[in-house]
Amino acid sequence: MERSEATERRKPVVWPGLWVPLLLLTAGLMTTALAAHLEARRATAAADIRFYAQHQALVNHLLIHTPEAARAVEAGGQPASRWLVGLFDGALPETLGLRIDTLERHTKEPLLEIGIDGSLDPTRALRTEVNALGEQWMVTTLPAPTALENPADNARKTIWLVGGTLSVAAAGLALVLNRRLYHQALELHDLEHRESGADQQITNLQVEKSILRQALNDSEQRSRDLVALSGAVIWELDENARIGFVSPQIADLLDRAPTDLAGQAMEALVAPECQAHFRQALAAARRDNAIERVDLPLLHHDQENRVPVVLRVRALKDTVHGLSGYRVSTLHHVAHSPPA
Repeated sequence: MERSEATERRKPVVWPGLWVPLLLLTAGLMTTALAAHLEARRATAAADIRFYAQHQALVNHLLIHTPEAARAVEAGGQPASRWLVGLFDGALPETLGLRIDTLERHTKEPLLEIGIDGSLDPTRALRTEVNALGEQWMVTTLPAPTALENPADNARKTIWLVGGTLSVAAAGLALVLNRRLYHQALELHDLEHRESGADQQITNLQVEKSILRQALNDSEQRSRDLVALSGAVIWELDENARIGFVSPQIADLLDRAPTDLAGQAMEALVAPECQAHFRQALAAARRDNAIERVDLPLLHHDQENRVPVVLRVRALKDTVHGLSGYRVSTLHHVAHSPPA
């Protein structure tokens, strides 16, 4: 049972290869985090570029329309603060605030201030000095925090959603495969355990078979010895009373070789006047299922001498084929004299 003990020691306790889904999940999350960081930086850079482009567009918009504004001021005496409101009405994005100050006088009052409230981020403002209407103006644009942070947050959320889903799905699939592998390992262990038990049973059966074969050989040898010591001749006949086997003692009794008698009818060895008694004995054995005895002479090999014997006949039957043959024992009967 050494193999069984070794198999028991190899029985899997935990799922094999659990490091695979853990590695997939860890690698997936790390890759997702890196991709989210890079995409957030890219989105932030793109938002900064877009904010700078919007600032330059507003400055260019002011510079392009300043000559027309100058003519309006000369013609109607309209102050700059009024036409600046009309100039940027509808041209300013919702995410930007605009402030225009003059540098010609020391004043805190701006020429224009649109969309500037507490939600804008003054720390990230862009400023450009321009020459308009013969004065130096400072154009300042202030972005809303959402305008610069939302693209990065959206990119980060999208990457985490996609990468996290794929990582969890890959880890889950690997976990399912590990579960199947674990159950297969259990089945394999069970099969190995059964195989070990079957091998032991086969070994035991082979030992029992060897013992039974030896006992059968001893029994057959004992039977042959008893037959040889008794001096009887054993016959095996088929259902037609033809000789299939005869023991070697027939050579001493009738001076005939057993091989010469194979296939012959035993009735041919009985003296003609006693063949009817022989047939009656076979019929009685077949009918009564009992051992029938009959005394009669057998013909010697020289066809002149007759050997008186005692025949004991038993019919062999089975439930499937019925009569399958006869088993006959012949013992030399010295006191017997053949009938007239």
